[in-house]
Amino acid sequence: MRNYINELSSKNKIAKGCTLVYPSPDVVEMLGMAGYDYIRLDGEHGAFSPESIDDMVRIGEGVGMYVLARVPSIEPHVINSFLDRGIKGIMGPHIENADDAKKLVDACRFYPKGQRSWGGGRGNYYHTLSILNNKFGGKSKFVNIASNSIFIEAQIETKEAITNLPDILKVPGIDAYTFGPNDLAQSVDLPGQPENKIVQSLMDKATKIIRQSGKAMSSDFMSSITLSDLIIDGSKSYLEE
Repeated sequence: MRNYINELSSKNKIAKGCTLVYPSPDVVEMLGMAGYDYIRLDGEHGAFSPESIDDMVRIGEGVGMYVLARVPSIEPHVINSFLDRGIKGIMGPHIENADDAKKLVDACRFYPKGQRSWGGGRGNYYHTLSILNNKFGGKSKFVNIASNSIFIEAQIETKEAITNLPDILKVPGIDAYTFGPNDLAQSVDLPGQPENKIVQSLMDKATKIIRQSGKAMSSDFMSSITLSDLIIDGSKSYLEE
């Protein structure tokens, strides 16, 4: 188990990935064959069942990709349902304050770095002690490795969250921060206008606060494209030839 995103960053490389909103093992396999570093399953707005997440992770791992997910909420049982499937990176949406940030970290990392609950899914090798012993030297060593391998992103999506950033940033265990531009625009009475200069100014302000605190933005580690961008925008040039 490894934190592939941090590994690439240590080599001054940006991980290239694709965000999916629906399950498709064939698409995941082709993305891996094309050389993508990771896929992100959008569990907040996408259509994923626990069974389909299992399949996405299996295929992703099989073609050498790191599999992350944006979860629908930061409730521990919700995050556990993704981690138990084998997801290696969690984006927590709607982080409004320090309590939310701690809740996110606690759900993702085992004690003493968090309070993640132990499960028997494929993410924990189906609780097969012989594998945990032979591969990791025991369950106690595995939980430490698992805690360190998870990549955690906190999504800042409202004006209130930006106001609370100094307290949010004091919570240890978050690897990177990102925005939700559309929801942020809505929070300042500018629905559908993420490009508005007021929204952009808020994100610039927040980025400055984050960097001055010694923390990182998700863009420092990764670059993501959506499958719809690849298909629709990528098709335009081909169809117009």
